[in-house]
Formats: sequence, C-alpha cells, structure tokens
Amino acid sequence: MIEVKNQLTTIQFEEDVPVGIRQLFTSVTNLQPNEKVLIITDDNKLEIGQFVYKFAKRYFDTSMIIMEARSGHGEEPSEPVRGALENCDVAFGATTMSLYHSKARLDTSKKNRLRWVGLQDYALHMFEKGGLTADFNEVERVINRVSEHYQGKTFKLTSTGGTNLVCSIEGRKPVFDYGTSKTPGSASFPPNAEVALGPVEDTANGLIVIDGSIPHPRLNLIKDPIYCEVKDGYIIEISGGKEAEILKEMLDSYNDPSVYNIAELGLGLNDKNYLCGHMAPDEGSFGNIHIGIGKNLNFGGVIDSPLHLDMVMKEITIEIDGKLIMEKGELRV
Repeated sequence: MIEVKNQLTTIQFEEDVPVGIRQLFTSVTNLQPNEKVLIITDDNKLEIGQFVYKFAKRYFDTSMIIMEARSGHGEEPSEPVRGALENCDVAFGATTMSLYHSKARLDTSKKNRLRWVGLQDYALHMFEKGGLTADFNEVERVINRVSEHYQGKTFKLTSTGGTNLVCSIEGRKPVFDYGTSKTPGSASFPPNAEVALGPVEDTANGLIVIDGSIPHPRLNLIKDPIYCEVKDGYIIEISGGKEAEILKEMLDSYNDPSVYNIAELGLGLNDKNYLCGHMAPDEGSFGNIHIGIGKNLNFGGVIDSPLHLDMVMKEITIEIDGKLIMEKGELRV
C-alpha cells in the first residue's frame, strides 16, 4: 500500500495505482471519500476514461458518461453531460476535445460545487511520467510570483523562430491555472500549469510563428513553422507548409471571423512538462507560450467564438512595458 495524505484524510492506494492517478486524486483535486466523481469521455478517448474510472471507483462514488466526440475545442457537450455536471463534486473530462471553454462547464463551475479537471487529449504514458509527477505546491508558488509581473499595458512577444507581436493588455488581469482544482468552481487541466492574459480586442499586431505544437488531432507537433500575420487583433494570413494549409482549412470551415481573434497569451510554468504532441503538457511546458485564438470569455474578453484553439511556440522572449519577463525561455523575474 502507498499512503498519501490529503487535506482532510489519508488515502491508502494499492501498489498498482500509477503516480499520475494518485496525484489526480490528491494533489490536484483533494478528493474526499464522501464526494461524487464524474468521468466524461467519448469513443476516441474511451481507453483514458475507463482507465481513470477503474481506479476512481475503488475510492469514490464514481459515474462515467460517454458522449459523441466533438470536432473542436470549446464545443458544447450533450445535454445529459450538462445535467450530470450539476450533480457531482469533481468531474474529469477525458475527451478528445477540451470542454473547458464550453458554456456548460463555465455555467456549472460558476453556480455549483463543481471542481473541473480536463484530461482532454491524454495518453496513457502521461500517468507515469512528466508533468503529473510535479510538485504542484512549488508550481503554484512559481505561478504566483510570475503573475505579479504578468500584467501592465503593453505586451511584446518575440521568439527565435521569428515571432514579433505587440498588443495592449491594459485592464486585463492574469488568469492562473495551477494544474489543480481544489475549491468549488475551480477548473484545471493538469499537467498544464500557466499564467495567461487576454489581449485587449483589436490591438494585437505583428507576426506569430508557430514552431511547437497545435494540440489538435490533425496537427499536434509542428514539423514546418506556421506563419500567422496579425492585424488589429485578428489573423489575416496564414502561410507555411502542409500544416499551415490544414490550419487554414480548419479555421475557414467555421465560416466565422471570430475564430481568428487573438484571445490568449498563456505562459507555461510546469518544469516537468515537455513537448510531446498532447495538449496539457505542451501548453504547460516551462518557457513556452501558447497563443489562443477564438473565444476569450475566460480572459476578460467579450468574444464568444465557437472555437478556442491554442498554438505553442518555443524559445520565447516577453517584455511588458519594457520590463523583461522571460528571455529565450528563461525567467527573468
């Protein structure tokens, strides 16, 4: 048996419970024996949903619901899922696409006791190594320190790959994701850990060069850089190789200009993560930034887009009001 102390109790885990599962039930959610757990999955990620369910049902009152896979991040789940969310304490979203930005998740988190944990785009190896093995208390301390400097008026982003983007962040407050969901209304998708800002609408201008990953089944790790020209807050041109063509096709298919909105500047701060083509570790990998496009309601914005898509770039430098925050992936604060 492996004994892990939770905030109010101690859980005796059997030897076969992976370290990542133990972390999800303790450091990430602080689950208690009398709480109700919901696991949401779909046909594409049923292996992950069943894997979490197998262990959760040993220790907690656990239910699992399977829905049709969504085609994009932030799309709404089925009505049965919405109803189930209102009757649980902790929900694990083991789905293909993220439900984090869906109204169902947002509404339930705001009005109920729900603690949301997104496990979208997971692979089994993530339960054994990488970001889920992190000291989440230390990750939280780093995020709190960085967030004190991650605000101001003018945000400048450059990268060794050629990114050069400037936007206003005036009046916008940093949004944290510690990778934990310990209090009612909280939401995370571990092992992602980040501090994020929403640029003021219509202010971003410059060039974005995506050379890390785009966590989406059709893309993931990027082989050939994707170049996105940005004007007055929106991507106006996408160029590059085959992956650039796929991105253009994906965005054009929505027939909605809001999907091109520059919505988020998310700085990854979990040093156990690494780029592997999966959403949570890629977006939370230390020293990388992801540019979110589309919906920005979670970041103080007003754009209610049908999509929120994150695009990761490497070796970045950040200046806010002329102050150096990060230089080529190394913190300077």
